[in-house]
Amino acid sequence: MATRLVSARWVLPIIAPPIHEGAVVLDDQGTILAVGPRSDVRAGYPALAEQRSDGALLPGLVNAHTHLELSALAGRVPGGAGFVPWASALMAVAHDLQFEAKRDAARAAASAMVAAGTSAVGDVANALDHVDVIGEVGLRGLVFHELVGSREARTGDALADAERERLHFLDHEPWPDGVGYVPAPHAPYSAGSELLRRIFIAAAATPHPTAVHVAEDPDEITLLRHGTGRWAPILAGLGVVPGSRTPGLAPVAYLASLGAFAGPRPPLLVHMVHASAEDRDLARQHRAPVVLCPRSNLHIGGRLPDVPALLAAGLVVALGTDGLASTPDPSLWGEIAALSERFADVNPEVWLRAATLGGAHALGLPMLGALAPGLRPGVISVAILDVAAPLLSLVRAAQPSIEWISRP
Repeated sequence: MATRLVSARWVLPIIAPPIHEGAVVLDDQGTILAVGPRSDVRAGYPALAEQRSDGALLPGLVNAHTHLELSALAGRVPGGAGFVPWASALMAVAHDLQFEAKRDAARAAASAMVAAGTSAVGDVANALDHVDVIGEVGLRGLVFHELVGSREARTGDALADAERERLHFLDHEPWPDGVGYVPAPHAPYSAGSELLRRIFIAAAATPHPTAVHVAEDPDEITLLRHGTGRWAPILAGLGVVPGSRTPGLAPVAYLASLGAFAGPRPPLLVHMVHASAEDRDLARQHRAPVVLCPRSNLHIGGRLPDVPALLAAGLVVALGTDGLASTPDPSLWGEIAALSERFADVNPEVWLRAATLGGAHALGLPMLGALAPGLRPGVISVAILDVAAPLLSLVRAAQPSIEWISRP
């Protein structure tokens, strides 16, 4: 495809204010050559024919946290009673899943992400059976190979077992282009302190940040602080020594004590629903991005993070859809709409930035997330239903019409 000039009523660079009657120039690989007011861009490229878009031009979205391997559980895991009952229900039905059904559902969910304008994804995977479908549908991003204490107990070394699994995958399939790999802990309570420490060391040796579910549920806080709550008897039943996962610290402080922030790239802190001021302050000190998954949080526990406090702390905020076991669909537009509805006083640009540049920053993908010369973020055209209030129209439309102008 030749170099193109594409104009629209609105262009949203994300790193600059919205441009009314703007345009972008893309080379044949989708790299942005210019972005700005339509008249200026046309004057700079007079030989190019103009392609007019009916919607607003944005960079492709970045879904910083999802679980594609759980896609076959859509609609099968009830929520509302908190994370521990939800997780118990999930494990009860997950055993019934067949290999091909899991792959087919993961492929369908990944394809739906692309249809909704997603360029890249941070996918959490306990197994690597579906990883090839990420590249197959044209997504970029990271695979977080999630490790828990039960894997360590079963194999003797969860990290070594994960590496064997990765090498086994490579014996049968090429790793998808544009998709990185990094080991990741599940949560502060689901692995012992030594395994968590080793995971953070291993992740720091890769070019990628790792990710961890943190402050997702009050039972997590209670276990870490006091050794009580609903996790305590479950862990005891699994043979975990009582008190061994009770450091007496808040979640982010515990992660810091284990070297989570010692590497060159801070981990993604996912959820932070019950984060305290101490948690937020430590996240800010270590420049750790926070990934919000609002619809999942509402389904599981009926509560959202204190998003205004996270924003006031100056934290980089990204968005994720979590898995279909707790979210109705894999589109980030539903997450944007949920946040816009519940935090109506927040500037709509905040949610669009979180869904694009915030996710790109969190995943360490510098070529994505914004419309600027030299970047190749993928460009989407999103229908605007109310031209008098274009940003509000975008953030409140849970399922807008999307057209890909260029792929990343």
